[in-house]
Amino acid sequence: MTKKTTVRKTTKKATARKAGHKRPVPGWIILVFGMLSGLLIGLFIYLKGWVPEPIQNNQQPVPGIAKETSPPVEDVSQTLSKKPDYDFYSVLPEMEVVIPKEELEQQAARNSKEYSYILQLASFKNQQDAEELKARIAFSGQIAYIQSIDVNGTQWHRVRVGPFDSSREADKQKRQLEQNGHKALVLKETKS
Repeated sequence: MTKKTTVRKTTKKATARKAGHKRPVPGWIILVFGMLSGLLIGLFIYLKGWVPEPIQNNQQPVPGIAKETSPPVEDVSQTLSKKPDYDFYSVLPEMEVVIPKEELEQQAARNSKEYSYILQLASFKNQQDAEELKARIAFSGQIAYIQSIDVNGTQWHRVRVGPFDSSREADKQKRQLEQNGHKALVLKETKS
C-alpha cells in the first residue's frame, strides 16, 4: 500500500509542475504590441500639438509679379594666374633634405650593435632558493644558470635562461617556461 501512495504523490508533483509552467509569449505578439504602442504614443504627441509645423517654401514664383533681376556674375577665372603644373621629378630635388654625417654614423652604430636575449626567472638573496629554482627548470627541459651580483652591499642570485640570438627564440622559450608554471622576464643585452 505504501508503494502505491508514493507513486501517486510523485505523479501529482509532476503534473503540478506542468500545470504551473507558463508558456513564453510568442515574438509576433510582442512585435505587434510594440508597434501599436509606438503608434498610440505618436498619435498622442501629434494631437497635443508637440510636433513642429513643417517648413513651407514661400519663395515660389507668384504669377503676375515680376521677379527682380540681379546683376550678372562677372567671370574672373580668366584674370587669375594659372598655377604651374607640378611634375614629380622636378619637385623632388627641391625637397631634398641633407642629413648630417654625424647623425648617419650614430644611426649606423646603433644598427650595428648585436643583441642577445636572456630570460630572467627570479632573483634571490638566498643561494639555496636559486639552486632549487634552477633544478625545477632543469626538469622542464631548460638549462638555467645562476648569476651572482652585489647590489648596495647585498648579494643577489639571479636565475636566468639563455642567451638567445633572436627575440623570437627567446619568446618561444618564455612561452614554454610559462606552460610549466614559471614566469620569465625577457632582457635585451648588447653582446660584448
